[in-house]
Amino acid sequence: MKLRVVPALVCVGLGAHTASAGGLFLPGSGATSTARAGAAVASADDGEALSVNPAGLAKTTGWTLTVSASLVRYYMEFKRDGTYDDVAAVDVQGYEGQAYGTVVNRPKPPLGLGSFQPLPVIAVVSDLGGRVKGLRVAAGLYAPQGYPFRDMTQGYKFNTDTGAPPPTRYDVMKAESALLFPSLAVAYRVMPELDVGVRLSAGTANAKQQVAVWGTTGNVEESVRNDTLFEADVKDGFVPTFGAGVTWRPTRNLEFGAVYNSSADLRLKGTGLSTKGPSVDMAKVVGPIGDNPVTDRLRCAAEGDFELGGKVPACITLQLPQTATVAARYKFLDDKGELRGDVELDVGWENWGKQCKFDSAAGILADKDCASPGQLLVNLDAGLYVNGTFTEPLQVNAVNLGLQDVFTFRLGGSYNIPAGKNRITLRGGVGYDTRAAREGWLRASFDGAARVTTTVGAAYRAPKWELNIGGGAVLEGTNTNPGAGPGGALCNPTRNDPSGCVGDGSSHPPADRQGPDPTNPLFAPEVQFENPFNQGTIKSNYVLFMLGYTRFF
Repeated sequence: MKLRVVPALVCVGLGAHTASAGGLFLPGSGATSTARAGAAVASADDGEALSVNPAGLAKTTGWTLTVSASLVRYYMEFKRDGTYDDVAAVDVQGYEGQAYGTVVNRPKPPLGLGSFQPLPVIAVVSDLGGRVKGLRVAAGLYAPQGYPFRDMTQGYKFNTDTGAPPPTRYDVMKAESALLFPSLAVAYRVMPELDVGVRLSAGTANAKQQVAVWGTTGNVEESVRNDTLFEADVKDGFVPTFGAGVTWRPTRNLEFGAVYNSSADLRLKGTGLSTKGPSVDMAKVVGPIGDNPVTDRLRCAAEGDFELGGKVPACITLQLPQTATVAARYKFLDDKGELRGDVELDVGWENWGKQCKFDSAAGILADKDCASPGQLLVNLDAGLYVNGTFTEPLQVNAVNLGLQDVFTFRLGGSYNIPAGKNRITLRGGVGYDTRAAREGWLRASFDGAARVTTTVGAAYRAPKWELNIGGGAVLEGTNTNPGAGPGGALCNPTRNDPSGCVGDGSSHPPADRQGPDPTNPLFAPEVQFENPFNQGTIKSNYVLFMLGYTRFF
């Protein structure tokens, strides 16, 4: 029976958070709203309203088909401060003492166009032939506006190459994931000035991850021979969520909107496969717990198959945050009362800072089924064996992402130019998102930087159809995680001095640490080694292209 070392298993959770769209949500959803930098909660009036604000569906007439998408590319590079540590003689590879190199994200999304990933919105809206006055129904799907793809390997192959491994390996090696939300929505015009709408969604999610963890308990010198590489493949076929919105027009020129989107719990299940480094202790392995008196600990599967390539049943819990946005729109009307242009301001909140309660006395989360955007819960149907003897079941492991709530500001608008019976619409917008990562918690696997968005777009509207195009950039600049030691000095434990970052030979409590540490599940979180791997500089930006088509029947 092929069994693998325990530290490799828990790292499945470290990579899986990219299923939450790779970090913070980008502005908009589809070509029209994205061309306005996301300022569309009050103005959405076609199929894109399914994901932007379902109340906007009430503005449609007859049948409306919208097929729209943003194409997103994320550029990111990370330069870690410091040098590769000296290691024991048996583990020397030859690059010890060299400065860490710059690692660049070079993903190849499986359904992408080069490094660009399409994020679709597809919706059909109907007024049901006017059978119920003011009622609209819609069906479709959308994808959260984010970029969950990473390849930080620089071509490095674990247990094959003898050159320097990427300094991001404890954060992410490779990651790709997909999250789609098939949805139904209903909107109703309560009165000429007031629309309300509700969206119900049942999403599907899958994620494939590759990441390194410590294969030994105190690998503070970060010897790659004492690492374990873990590859995970997890899925969730049912991710329920909902949204509710309203639009109100107190005057001909003014329109207000508001939308709330619930959180979405992702409870992914699947398998993981680990590969030990040459110096990892072979006496410590994991195995099934079904034959031991702890069957109540089974969480992911009725039983595990540990013989087919060493795969281990794994389940991971994470959450997309709840969000809320309010909007104010001013409409410029011509002499006939037709819309000439508009300006809209949206202000939003994203609850990334929600955390599960931690039982410090027991060293575990108080609720093993809790879900939050700022923590990953990793459950494994396995136990630790030492020299073939079962010792204990693996506990629920929590990975802290160091996040805080985000506030968003979007200002966008449009201007219509008559062209006979048709019209040309010019759009544009700017936006600003506050930082999601707390001080010291920026990382390669999760985009937590503050950002400025600029977008432009145009549309050609005929009586029965409309074509939308656009482009933009999300600028994040250069951001630095300071050293986690006293006064911003680097914290770099070594074999000869494995102490933490406080400066007196001790480590900060986990809640007070300034940055993530390599996953090391042989220890409870309160005695985890403090060894931040993300001290350094991150440069990042997004490039956006938008294309959409709407048909009116």
